Amino acid sequence: MASKYLKIGQVSDIHIGEDEGLVQGIDVRANLRKALESESMKDLDLLVCSGDLASEDGEPGAYQYFVEIFKELKIPVCVIPGNHDRVETMKQYLDLEGKVHDDKCYYRYDLKGKSIFFLDSACGNVSPDQLCWLKQEAAKIKDEIILFMHHPPCFCNHRFMDLKYHLTNMLEVQQTLNSIENLHHVFVGHYHSDFEIKIDRLTVHVAPSIQMQIDPNTPYFNLKSSAPGWQVIKWGEDFVETEVYFK
Repeated sequence: MASKYLKIGQVSDIHIGEDEGLVQGIDVRANLRKALESESMKDLDLLVCSGDLASEDGEPGAYQYFVEIFKELKIPVCVIPGNHDRVETMKQYLDLEGKVHDDKCYYRYDLKGKSIFFLDSACGNVSPDQLCWLKQEAAKIKDEIILFMHHPPCFCNHRFMDLKYHLTNMLEVQQTLNSIENLHHVFVGHYHSDFEIKIDRLTVHVAPSIQMQIDPNTPYFNLKSSAPGWQVIKWGEDFVETEVYFK
């Protein structure tokens, strides 16, 4: 029997290095495999990698590793860049055909009658061109849509990340997203913590990091855990459910 919902696995902030060496003392490649091999990620319809695939500055070895990982999977994979990624390097390894416009990676992906949108916030903001495109494309769809981006479009009560690394044009992005009547759920990463935030009509689901979790209660960097975390989304005809997992 066909599933009555779309099951999406979201991995974010993986921070794969150039080689198999540890990244900040953490075996990030092992962390990613723990997530992908977990029971919770079985029978996925789609895997989303929501930014910071690379460790620091778009290391080619990171993207080559993802090529190998994606070959092992038997499902579609969608990726967007984070602030540690470089789109020009990603294009050399990953299939971004038709998804990059003026060096920004944003696109719409349709699967099983549902439309999923992706925006590029890698530079710390979402460009006006992207916001205009999103409004125009969303207006063509009568059913509900969902959106993935790297940065949260809101503050999340994470004292360190809110202070240092928040989205710089947050209010502009919020205004656009809240004006799209068929958008109610936004999925992000970047904060190395898991949150669920309400902003007007929107629910922002912040996925934890594959690499490590950062303590949200201090204004300075403080490692909370080196255990990988990920998010699983179930999107049905009249519901969106999420669950966060740690290994």
